[in-house]
Amino acid sequence: MTATAQIIQFPGTTAQATRTRSTKKRKPTKAFNDIKYFTNHQIKFIRRQVRDAYALARAKAQVTAIREWMLIDILTRTGLRSAEAADLRCGDVLTSYGESSLFVRAGKGYKTRYVEIQPGLKTHLNSFIKWKEQQGEPTGMDDHLFLGQRGPWTPAAVQQCCKKWIRHCDLDQPGLSAHTFRHSYAVELYQEKRCLRTVQKQLGHASIQTTQIYADVTKEDIQDQIKGMWN
Repeated sequence: MTATAQIIQFPGTTAQATRTRSTKKRKPTKAFNDIKYFTNHQIKFIRRQVRDAYALARAKAQVTAIREWMLIDILTRTGLRSAEAADLRCGDVLTSYGESSLFVRAGKGYKTRYVEIQPGLKTHLNSFIKWKEQQGEPTGMDDHLFLGQRGPWTPAAVQQCCKKWIRHCDLDQPGLSAHTFRHSYAVELYQEKRCLRTVQKQLGHASIQTTQIYADVTKEDIQDQIKGMWN
């Protein structure tokens, strides 16, 4: 006896509907050429400019530049989204013995994650929290890391700070924002060890396919490889 394949249709389901669902197009993945990022030299230049302003502000007891340097240091060393940075609480800074990470309470899709941080950022965060205490700012577990005159910083305040320093460094172009620091961090992190899984975990991507764009060859890679040709 020859077995014959059968299609079982449930009530309310048609073969046409089944074909429609199976052929539904997926949202195309963003290509590497579509993302904007700062080069290693540009990030270092921005960081140096903000850090110099911080040094002057510290000597004059001016608070804004101190907060801005903390923010730029976090964004360029962790790749946090602007909303994630704005929502950081003092209790999310995990820097006790054996710990070096930031806890993201509500990432994209309200997902939580831990982001590993470098020793230099760990030291800076501890120093910043001590400074907040000296300023009389609350530093409890649920108290916001970034406070302004009107209360906790918002994602819009984070964006404004980033745009300010991008313009200050004469790097302003359409499409550049706080999110550009996230892309820059991802590109640099992948260039260091060529490990997509590390980039995925640090950025909090649900799918490795989203992270895959950072594995493409950068303009700097190409320039490095062609600069000695036919000399």
